[in-house]
Amino acid sequence: CLDRVSQYLLAHVIYNGKHYEPEDMFFRILIFKHFNKIETWELLEEKFGDIVYCGSDGLDEMADYLDDVVKGGETLYNSAYIINCCFYQLPEYSWVQGMSRHRAHFRVFENEIFANGHIYDFLEADSFETLYGIFRSMKIYGDFTAQQYCIDLNYSPLFNFTENDFVVTGPGSLKGISWVFEGVRGKKYDYVGAMRWLQSHFDELMEEFCNESGMRWNPLPWEPVPTLTNLQNCFCEISKFAKGLGVSFKKGKNERIKRTYTPHGELSYVFPPKWGDCVLPAKNSEFIKNI
Repeated sequence: CLDRVSQYLLAHVIYNGKHYEPEDMFFRILIFKHFNKIETWELLEEKFGDIVYCGSDGLDEMADYLDDVVKGGETLYNSAYIINCCFYQLPEYSWVQGMSRHRAHFRVFENEIFANGHIYDFLEADSFETLYGIFRSMKIYGDFTAQQYCIDLNYSPLFNFTENDFVVTGPGSLKGISWVFEGVRGKKYDYVGAMRWLQSHFDELMEEFCNESGMRWNPLPWEPVPTLTNLQNCFCEISKFAKGLGVSFKKGKNERIKRTYTPHGELSYVFPPKWGDCVLPAKNSEFIKNI
């Protein structure tokens, strides 16, 4: 959760000093994560004030406003991952055809999560995998997007699941694993098993790497061995670095990194209070100098 968007989610959407009912907290994270873009969230707050569940009419008002924003040339969605509209093609969703992407999703949110009381199935989930399964049962979400919602909801006071019991490999992490592990190809390969193996052998592998490279491993103080979720994220980042080195994961196709790094200034890091005393080392500390 050290990236800028996740830090904004933590500081401004979840832990902003205000109390929210569980339904409202869920709604806030659902809407923020749908766009995954700070600027869109701030536009909504500027127009509608504190974002809480607002019912069908409120969602339609938000959709009307965002339609106007799009007409003005603004982009609503972060390019980090794509919220697609493949479900438009399904017969049961023929009624959303012709709607803007955000309006179609808002209508589905209202019909399939809030109006029918399904929200409480989400809120009563007793494991990461159960929560993931509820998202995945909705035809508007694929494996990767369902997992991303679960990760962000798990930052909140609503849930407190471990990130080591369940993980799904997204498209980027699949490519990263196939680049790191020789001979890894195809849908039948146990990609999650590869991550579990790496995690269980992490200490010895890192010690071997440090001995060979002369580098020093300085883990986050509260996470000496990365969780499965963070390993999944690492493999996704590895695939980006690989593309930057000219690696192509699709035969005959030149691939590129979607976005290059652009500095935005320093962050004041926020972590979920339930994680305990999580403090990043100072810039001039020995920890940072030896990375």
